[in-house]
Amino acid sequence: MSSVEKAYETQLNNIQKKTGKSLDELAALIKNSGLSKHGELREMLMQELGLGFGDASTLVHFVQQTDGEHAAK
Repeated sequence: MSSVEKAYETQLNNIQKKTGKSLDELAALIKNSGLSKHGELREMLMQELGLGFGDASTLVHFVQQTDGEHAAK
């Protein structure tokens, strides 16, 4: 596992600790929000869960299975 992959995994683990929610619960929150745009989802996570910009953005990328560099299809 590369250092980038380790950092990504650590960030996702920290998000779970901060929110007290599993990745499955967080994914359900995103999927059931009725939102689809990255920025809207990021803002919702920041407001609802108190996540910072980077953590919220990473979580959206994880759930939508995007890499943060290319637009979601």
